[in-house]
Order: sequence, then structure tokens, then C-alpha cells
Amino acid sequence: MRTIASRLLLILATVFTMNYVRASEPPATPVPNHIKRASMERALDRALNKNLAFPLLARENMIGEVELSFVINKEGRIEVLTCASQNEALKAYVLRKLARIDIGENPEGIWRTTHMHLNFRPEKA
Repeated sequence: MRTIASRLLLILATVFTMNYVRASEPPATPVPNHIKRASMERALDRALNKNLAFPLLARENMIGEVELSFVINKEGRIEVLTCASQNEALKAYVLRKLARIDIGENPEGIWRTTHMHLNFRPEKA
């Protein structure tokens, strides 16, 4: 009788504890800031190469240089700090294109001020 009772008790204990036994998840390892910054820089390079190109439709008015400085906010959008150009149409074009760029979230705000010098010239044939 003891063996039947002990077996029954063992089976019941196994059935009731099966739902409560779960493997613990591995602890999340934090990603270092230099790795996050490198991936954000790659995303920014891709976005700038995709969005900032010589405007083919307005060739005559879009020749010149633009100097700008910007930071990436916590939502991943570009915040232009300064933008200077002698060509106002070119300056407006650059600001309009930069406003569209979204490189992804930047929750820690790990972005420094970036200074760029853009030179818009048509390609020589």
C-alpha cells in the first residue's frame, strides 16, 4: 500500500509542478555605446547617400556649397543646428531633405554634434 500511495503522490506532485517549472531567461547583456554609435553612423551614411543627391531637375540653380552642423535627437531625427550657404534654394533643398531622414531610435542620446561640408556640382560627362 505504501508503494502505491507514494507513487500516486509522486505522480500528483509531478503533474502539479509541471506548470510552475520554467527555464529562466538569460540575462540581457547591455550593448556598449561604441557599438550602438557605429550602427547609427552606418544608418546615417546610408540615409545621407540615399536622400542627398544632386538635384537633376533644377541643375542651373543648385550649384554651390552648404555647411551645416546637426545632432540626432532621441527619436532618431536630425536636428539641424546651423546651415549656411550662399545659394538659398540649395540651402532650402538640403534642409528639406534632412528633415525626412530617420535613422532609428537613439534612447541614450549618444550622438555628438556633426559638422558637414556639402559640395553640389554636376558630374562632368
